[in-house]
Amino acid sequence: MSIGFLGVGTISAAVIRAMSQRGGPAEELLLSPRSEHLSTALAAEFPHCRRLGSNQEVVDEADIVVLAMRPQQLDQALEGLRFRDSQVIASFVAGTPPSQMATLVAPAHRVAQLIPLPAIEVNRGPLLICPAIPEVERAFAGLGDVICWDDETRIRVFSCASAYMSTYYEMQNRIIDWMAARGVEREVAARYILSELEGLAAVGKATPVERLGDLPDEHQTRGGLNERVRRTLSEQGWFEDLTAALDDTYDNAVLRRTGE
Repeated sequence: MSIGFLGVGTISAAVIRAMSQRGGPAEELLLSPRSEHLSTALAAEFPHCRRLGSNQEVVDEADIVVLAMRPQQLDQALEGLRFRDSQVIASFVAGTPPSQMATLVAPAHRVAQLIPLPAIEVNRGPLLICPAIPEVERAFAGLGDVICWDDETRIRVFSCASAYMSTYYEMQNRIIDWMAARGVEREVAARYILSELEGLAAVGKATPVERLGDLPDEHQTRGGLNERVRRTLSEQGWFEDLTAALDDTYDNAVLRRTGE
């Protein structure tokens, strides 16, 4: 099976590296010329990666075509491209669900939207596939936790629920900065906090879904330090503000405008 990538940016590069390092037979990966730096570097690093001269060349040779351009670049990137009925389309493009994407890549009609996150490069994190298409599932198997979902009307919920990544790292770095300002060497502070966060994530992942609501109370003692921090943030409306930010993003964010 050959997999062609239209757009080789940060996320595509992470996926390509994960595919190339997971072991087993390697699919042929066909790379569009953009971005030049990343596509050239990946083709030089992995023998099964081949950089082609144009998007149409990638489409002509690929069994699965991965659309990995920015939403604002989608219409221009697809203009004039000729797809085949037999091809499968795997779209990383946010804001355009499979039913709408199918009209842009006709006569190809088997379209799945994927949400790969940066941690996929180290085979961690979720990878949404909507709807489940066997060829896509096989192509991306082993790249983190594959989650198949068939209701495209809820894809936006998944996208917005992933929009806290930079907020997470901001919180992480603020705590490290606080420790450093209190006299702890920054390298030591970073090791401590990163290990703590990894441990918390591991406990969360190992906990049954029906018990996730118990974790906050289980990780604090009455009158203790954890309770004090959580209570302070709660009284200041921090958690309500987080929900409000997600609501605002869901209701108002526009990633791709058509007809402009």
